[in-house]
Amino acid sequence: MSGSAGLQAEGGARARDGDAQRRLRGWKEIGRHFGVDERTAKRWEQTRGLPVHRVPGEPRASVFAYASELDAWEAQGRREAPAAAPALVAPSPLRQPSQPWLVAALAMLGIVLMVTVWLGVQVSEKRREAAARTADATRLAAGQLAALNDQLDSPTGAAEVREALAREATRVLAEVAASPAQPAALKREAAEGYRRLAILRNAVDRPSLRDRAGAEAALQAALELLANDRGAEAAEIRARVHIEAARQAGGGGALDAAQALLDAARPSATGEGAAPELTQLWWLARAEVASWAGDHAGARDAARRARPETADDPQAVLRQLKAHDLEAEALYYLGELGEAQSIYAKALDIAEVAATRWPSDSRMRWALLRQQWNLGSTLVTAGRPQDAVPLLTGALAGWQALQAADPSDEAVAAWIRATRLSLGQALDASGQRTAAVGVLSDAVAERRQWVAAKPADPDRRRMLLKGLATLGDVLAPLQRVAEACALYAEADALRAAMDEAGQLTGFDRTETVRLLAASQTRFCRAPR
Repeated sequence: MSGSAGLQAEGGARARDGDAQRRLRGWKEIGRHFGVDERTAKRWEQTRGLPVHRVPGEPRASVFAYASELDAWEAQGRREAPAAAPALVAPSPLRQPSQPWLVAALAMLGIVLMVTVWLGVQVSEKRREAAARTADATRLAAGQLAALNDQLDSPTGAAEVREALAREATRVLAEVAASPAQPAALKREAAEGYRRLAILRNAVDRPSLRDRAGAEAALQAALELLANDRGAEAAEIRARVHIEAARQAGGGGALDAAQALLDAARPSATGEGAAPELTQLWWLARAEVASWAGDHAGARDAARRARPETADDPQAVLRQLKAHDLEAEALYYLGELGEAQSIYAKALDIAEVAATRWPSDSRMRWALLRQQWNLGSTLVTAGRPQDAVPLLTGALAGWQALQAADPSDEAVAAWIRATRLSLGQALDASGQRTAAVGVLSDAVAERRQWVAAKPADPDRRRMLLKGLATLGDVLAPLQRVAEACALYAEADALRAAMDEAGQLTGFDRTETVRLLAASQTRFCRAPR
């Protein structure tokens, strides 16, 4: 250590003899101990082994140091400092060369040597500073990533605010992780962050913005970060990304792409040594894709394999409920209505217990409302609409309360639309037809408005198609056939547009489209 900084540090060290065991918190206090700034202290850690410690488990990796250790390090540095280089001495007059040009050449050589040494010192110092800045950026990125992943997994907070914070943190991480010099571990963490961001952008079972394109972009960014990483940890993260991408693709009607993504994930997700949670996620995604494809038997079997044997934490409970949902839905469409109803009732019991056990976890509130909708809509088909009406009314009120708390949550808005439609069907089936027409008319109006904001979105189109057909089916028996047929025609035009865009799933064709064609034939005598 040399120069004014060294003198200041030495003087400071003598003044601190009586306080040697003091604990210094943060880079500012550590730098002040030596009379230097924070950046210099950080650089000394990287280049000279400055003894600092970090608090384990804290997201921003707080640093601290002990004054006694810093003083010992400083003293050691002075003891190990190399001896001063010998000064350049002019040639003795007794040995002075006789040629004047040789004297000039030697003098020039000395100048060149001194300049070269000085430049070398400057370059070395700049390299150390650059390395220190890179290390600082890496630590900053890791800290931001930890905070990002915690935020994405948080069950609380407005979806819009959380997404904005996640987007900014992800931007910084992408800039750092894009450099080939960054460690693979940081890129893996960034990829996992992108995966969680995709779920936040387009989930149906937790708060989200219902932005499928944004979710797909985040997943693609994750795969690019993992492209050249062949490690086991990267393989597991890549499998998780493929699983989520398959779910997104299946919901968008890209069933071949969804199956290819599941195939890519399967070796890491279901092979020997795979984490049980990852295996469950793969089978859940397999059940979802099979359901979208209209393969209800395949969906049932996959859902049964996905169900956790025990569920002692919120994440496991959510996977358990998802498995019950997919199994019961498959049984419903396979015509096994009684068994489907029994599973939905069991899931509702599980959700009620979970909501009591984890009252601050909004995902459990979601799960409870969803199970009320599941059972209520099934009771309508089972011929028990009177029992369904209170369940669906309560679910609709619950979703609306969540929307009031967070208007940016598009996933809640989607569940309001679904529940309102089911309530209209329950009212119609229980003989309250005037009320049913009012509820279903509102449902169609809000779905039209929803589609108008994003006319090509497959999820929005699908929900409007279902709403139009449902309202038509209520109006036609009331002798309002002309209105019903106009709704059927609008729905059929939407069906054709989805078909042309490749957005119709097997489920759409075997259920909604089939029933629409039957209604047109029955009431309008104009089958497609």
